[in-house]
Amino acid sequence: MGLQVKRGILYTLLTNISRFVLALVLMVSGFVKAVDPMGAMYKLQEYASAFSADILSDDWLLFFAILQAALEFLAGLFLLMGIYRKPMAAFVLLMFMFFTPFTLYIAIAGPVDDCGCFGEAVTLTNTETFLKNLFLLLLAVVVFLGRRRFVCHVSSRSRWMVVIFAIFYTAMLEGMSLSNLPVVDFRPYAVGNDLRDMVYSSYDTYDVFMVYEKDGERRDFTSDELPDSSWSFVESRSALVSKGEKPIIGDFSILDWYNDYDIAGDVLADSGYVCILAIEDVDEASVSRVDKINDLYDYCLEISVPFYAVTSSGEEEIELWRRRTGAEYPVYWADASLLRTMVRANPGLLLLKDGVVAGKWSASDIPDVELMRDSSTRMPDKVPTFASSFRGWRFWMLFLLAPLAFIVLVDFVSGRGGKTVLKAEDKPEEHDKNVNDNK
Repeated sequence: MGLQVKRGILYTLLTNISRFVLALVLMVSGFVKAVDPMGAMYKLQEYASAFSADILSDDWLLFFAILQAALEFLAGLFLLMGIYRKPMAAFVLLMFMFFTPFTLYIAIAGPVDDCGCFGEAVTLTNTETFLKNLFLLLLAVVVFLGRRRFVCHVSSRSRWMVVIFAIFYTAMLEGMSLSNLPVVDFRPYAVGNDLRDMVYSSYDTYDVFMVYEKDGERRDFTSDELPDSSWSFVESRSALVSKGEKPIIGDFSILDWYNDYDIAGDVLADSGYVCILAIEDVDEASVSRVDKINDLYDYCLEISVPFYAVTSSGEEEIELWRRRTGAEYPVYWADASLLRTMVRANPGLLLLKDGVVAGKWSASDIPDVELMRDSSTRMPDKVPTFASSFRGWRFWMLFLLAPLAFIVLVDFVSGRGGKTVLKAEDKPEEHDKNVNDNK
């Protein structure tokens, strides 16, 4: 094998490895944004505030968040499948030519704490984000220069199926996450997490020693075993035994206005079920399911389950909410950022059991009381809902890979059949046209 052939093989290998890495990073980045469009919008709010672009409304920011997630995911998927190689290679290169200097500025100036590249799933420092983008920019250059060497997984005759499925998949992913709750939850309040372990911190542990001197000899003593008076005290010193840990959730506070008391500890200490109705802003909260919420409150009173409504709104707004909805449940106060992190719905329900998140629902997805009565726990965590059937990364991974594998198989089978016919008809020029992918 000649040297030039070997170089060609290595260049092809390098191009396709770079393509796969870029594709996976873009798909992951787009996916974690698509499953939480509201979270992506909140991050864009931080950028808008940092760059004095507050003129953009939340509706526009949400639109840009949805669009960004879709473009990243689709670009990654098209790169992975090897379709539209020229425009995709150019698009990805331009993307990182923009984001790399932008994140360099972010790393230097620090207008935001983190870039939000991977949503709530992975948090990178601004410096780490710049170095990541610099590396991906180098890969994008390799991919662009070697775009003719892509190993494609489907031919040009089948790529339309990939496009239609990819758009449908992305639309369904973002639509389900917007209309209900994120279908994959990367936040600390995800179902199954023990909030008691996440809100409490531990302190550094030290051993303290007393240093004494006698006849030129220095020795360490503990406070329980001090020497006699013939020793002279020199100094005290401490040695770190174990490093403390900061709480994962550092802002879990629910205030009782009237008694000036933080009830968050009592909520977590409760043994059994606790319902928390999160209403970030009562002025913007949906009132379409207030009857269901009121029924749930009455049901909780009936079975002696604590029910707390928590909002960031003021007393006047809360009073208007009571008049509009007929709410009789007690209302407490919490920071808006806590509520929007807790449940991506306004209003939304968080169910705890022994401090563990047992379930989360948007107001529209809360099961009816009649269904709860018939469930094993008599609470909504054992009542299946339509939205719950689409939650979890395993479902969405299978929903992505199975159709793609089917498309590749159909393309392979149809390609083999086409080759047989062409060979019988002796039309090699048609065969070349059929297998010449994406030129």
